[in-house]
Amino acid sequence: MTKNNKITVLGGGVWGTVLAQHLARGGRRVWLWEILKDIAESLKKRRRHPHIPGLHLPESVRVVSDLGEAVGKADVLVFVLPSAHIRHTAREARRAWANGPGGGHRPLVVSASKGIEPRTLLTVGEVIAEEMPECGRRIYCLSGPSFAKEVAMGAPTKLVLAGPGGPDARSLAALFDHRPIIVETSRDRKGVELGGSLKNVLAIGCGILDGLAKRPGHPCGVNTKAALFLEGIKEMGSLISRMGGLRQTAFGLAGIGDLIATGTSPQSRNRALGEKLGEGQSLPQAQSGIPEVVEGIDTALSAKDLCAKAGGEYPLFTAIWRILHCGAPPESVLEAFGFES
Repeated sequence: MTKNNKITVLGGGVWGTVLAQHLARGGRRVWLWEILKDIAESLKKRRRHPHIPGLHLPESVRVVSDLGEAVGKADVLVFVLPSAHIRHTAREARRAWANGPGGGHRPLVVSASKGIEPRTLLTVGEVIAEEMPECGRRIYCLSGPSFAKEVAMGAPTKLVLAGPGGPDARSLAALFDHRPIIVETSRDRKGVELGGSLKNVLAIGCGILDGLAKRPGHPCGVNTKAALFLEGIKEMGSLISRMGGLRQTAFGLAGIGDLIATGTSPQSRNRALGEKLGEGQSLPQAQSGIPEVVEGIDTALSAKDLCAKAGGEYPLFTAIWRILHCGAPPESVLEAFGFES
C-alpha cells in the first residue's frame, strides 16, 4: 500500500473514527463515510468525535455522507458498522463502486465489525461475501481486544487480521500495523469472527457475576469469573470447531484475549448490561441505562441457534440466552458451570 491508495472507512462511530485517524497516519488518503449527515458535518467541521477526548482527525481524512463518493475507486473498504447494518451497506456499496467510475476495480475488504446475522447465522465477513461476490477471497476481518478510546490515547493494542494468506494479507497487515496497533495474521477468518462475536455473550455473563456480587448472599469474586472464563472459552472453542473454524482460535486474541478485556473492563457495554441484570434489573431496565447498542443481546439469540446447529452441550451460552430472552434468574449462570445458585 502506498500513500496514493484510497482507503475508505464505512462508519463514523467511535471505532470507525479512531481507525480512520489511525490509517491516516503518515499522510495516507482516507475517506470516512457516515450516513447521518449531521454527524458527518460535525466530524468534517470540528475534526473531533464527541465521545473520544483528545482525538483530532488529520486533514488527510475526508469525511463524506455520499456512499458513491466514499467507495468509488477505493482500494480498501473497512466496514466499521453495527452488524445489523452490514448487509444493506455492503449491497449499496457494491452498487456504487460497480456502477461508478472504475467499476471493474475490486477493493480489498476488511470487516472491523463483530456480529452474527440472525436466521442465516452468517458472520459479518460471510454477509459481505454474499453481497460483494466479486471480492471473494479478498475479504478479511480485524478483531481482538480493542477499546477505541484506548487506541486513540495510544495504548499498545494487539489485533489479529484473518483471511487468505499471500500478498494481500501482508499488504493489509502493514496498513494497520503501526503504533499503537500491532497486527498478527491468521487464516481462520471463520474462527476469528465467531470468537469476536461470541465473546460479547460471555462478557454479559461476566457482568452478571459482577452484579450478583453486589447482592447479599452471592459472594462472587475473581475466582468465580475465572471459572466462567475457562468454561466459556471451552464452549467457544468447541462451537468454533464444529462450525468449521479452528478450536485453538478461541485461545488467541479474538477469543480469550478479547474476552479478558470485554469481561473485565468498565468500558464494556456488554459487561455493564450483565452487571445490571445481575443486580436484579430486567432487560428493558438494563438497556435503558446504556445508550449505545449492546451487541451481545442479539448475538445470544444467534449463539443459541448456532449451538443447536452444531450439536453438543453448551450450558453457559444456553444459560445466558435464557437469562436475556426467557426471564431466567441471573443466578442460573452459576449453575451453568457447576456451582449451586
